[in-house]
This record gives sequence, C-alpha cells and structure tokens, in this order.
Amino acid sequence: MNVTFSLDSDSDPTVWPAMPVLGEGRGAARERKKWARRTSDLLWALVDDEPVDKKQVKMLAFELDSAAELIPRTIPVHQIFLYVPDPRREFLTFLVHAGPSEGDVESKLDELVQKDEPGAAQEPEVVDFDTERLGRGKRSIRFFVAAKAGAMCCSVNYAWRIESLGIDVIVRTVGEDIGWITANIDEFDDFARSLFVNLDT
Repeated sequence: MNVTFSLDSDSDPTVWPAMPVLGEGRGAARERKKWARRTSDLLWALVDDEPVDKKQVKMLAFELDSAAELIPRTIPVHQIFLYVPDPRREFLTFLVHAGPSEGDVESKLDELVQKDEPGAAQEPEVVDFDTERLGRGKRSIRFFVAAKAGAMCCSVNYAWRIESLGIDVIVRTVGEDIGWITANIDEFDDFARSLFVNLDT
C-alpha cells in the first residue's frame, strides 16, 4: 500500500524527536549520520545540571545512527518517533505503520494491539483509546518474554481506524525496562493524543 500521508505531533520535539526513515546507499548513510550528530548535540545541550562528556554525545549519536539504520531493515515501518526525556538513559522508539482498513473494526483493533497474540506473560490490558484527532482506537500494555533477548519485555500498542482515509494505523514501542515504561504510560498517552494526520506530505 502506498502511504501518502504522515502522522505529525505537536508534542515537544526535544522530547519526541522524529527519526528519519531512509533507504540504502551512501547518501542515505550520510543523512542518517548527520541527523544523529545534530540530534545528539541538541539533546545533550539541554542537560544543564552537570558537565557533558563528549564521549556521551558521540555514544548517543552512534546509538541513534545504528537504530535509524537497523529498524527499517528489520521491521515494516512508515515513521519513527523517539521518546528521549533524558539523553542519559536509553531512548524508546515508537514505530508507526499504516495499512488498508480490513474487516470488523473491533476485531481488527484488537488484533493490531496484540490482544490475543501468543506468548504474553499475562492477559494484556486493553482499553478504548479514541482521540479527537485520529478517531476510534485502542491501547494495550502487553508483557512477554522476548525470544532473542531472553528477557521480560513490555510493549505499549496503539491502533486507530481512520475511516476517512480507509486505513488502520499502529503506533508501538517495546522495551525491557518495564518499571520505567509503565511509569510513563501517561506521557505516552499524551503523545498519542497529540498525533494528527498531515495530508500535505
């Protein structure tokens, strides 16, 4: 499916920066590195309560560049947002994917937020998550053991059916720091409510 729109947000871009989704080749690699350096410089410049070590700036730039290169290669994704409230801790990636609307809305949204996905450590917490901007949706919090990491992980999954465009949209993050993720659900919900469709893309 050709996606001819993007999701934008009016959340603080220094906390929720967008990560570029680029292709292969030297040009794309240069753009990723340039973006990663600029973003790391900006995020560390906002830390004013302690001296900033240049090695920390370089390390974050490396991690951003690596994620920007790896994610589009391994996961179907149209957009990526980051949650970086503090560059001293690991950032979270929020992946956006859109596809054509299919089937009953309730069943499809349950599927997209992985309500009955095998492997959950307990039944996921699924709630209705309608927003003024994106319409009818659901949100789930799901705990599972990641096969590769061999560790307990938490995913937070949002899905909406945007009737006017005939598409279903997913926004998902996954991480191992369960305490930190669950402590920030309100922040994630506020970000999800801030998303809106930009048809000018």
